[in-house]
Amino acid sequence: MFSGAVRVVFRKKKGFGFVKILHWLLLVLFSAAAALARLRLLAVGFDADGLPVPMDLNTMALPAVLIVAAVIAVIMARRYPAQRELCGSMDLYFAFDRSTLAVMLMVLGGFALIGSAVCSLVFSLRTTVTMILSVFLAVGAACLLYATTALRRKAEFPGVALLVPVCAMVLALILFYREHAADPILRHYYVETLALAALTVLLLEFAAFAFRGGAPRLLMPASTMSVILCAAALAARPTLAEILFYAGGACIALGIGAAADFDP
Repeated sequence: MFSGAVRVVFRKKKGFGFVKILHWLLLVLFSAAAALARLRLLAVGFDADGLPVPMDLNTMALPAVLIVAAVIAVIMARRYPAQRELCGSMDLYFAFDRSTLAVMLMVLGGFALIGSAVCSLVFSLRTTVTMILSVFLAVGAACLLYATTALRRKAEFPGVALLVPVCAMVLALILFYREHAADPILRHYYVETLALAALTVLLLEFAAFAFRGGAPRLLMPASTMSVILCAAALAARPTLAEILFYAGGACIALGIGAAADFDP
């Protein structure tokens, strides 16, 4: 009876391993497809006046890729638990102590966000809002690095630290939309808006685990879509500060996804 139970658990583990490999393959494919579709959209999706070409396949390819990716991500996440009240501590659900790759991605992402904040202060107009956002973003990245180090060492840390990057992303989303809201052509900036929203949801759900209220079935799709949307945002060849920001966001999303361990 015991050996039969062991075989069942082994088969389940093997099945979950195959699903993880499939998840990473689909993530790479959809990220590449989204980036290529964004490049194609920017190249031929607008006329000489910057207006979108109506009913053009190049304008429909990117939304189709994003919708299919979101549907597949939600379907694949149904194997994870849905409850928001988990009884264990955060290090039971994020294996930073066993995944060097996840730690490296989080460190790269954190330093990329700090670099983005520094570039914004140096190369952008130093308005009060820009300076506040840059400081908030740098502090939020530092808090992520602090939490990653604590999880790596299985040490206790205040969960409030993970709320700082959430507030920074919310502020970035508000300011970005405020800056582009006057543009009547949503296709010019909807990818970046969705990327900021996905990163906000991802970091909020990640922080929720520190308060034992995380939802794995929501965190994993948010991680997947954050990577795909950041890849599409990078395809637009933005400024150095924006490149560092979206590259850092993608690395953090990959790091959280790589460390997440919700399988039985």
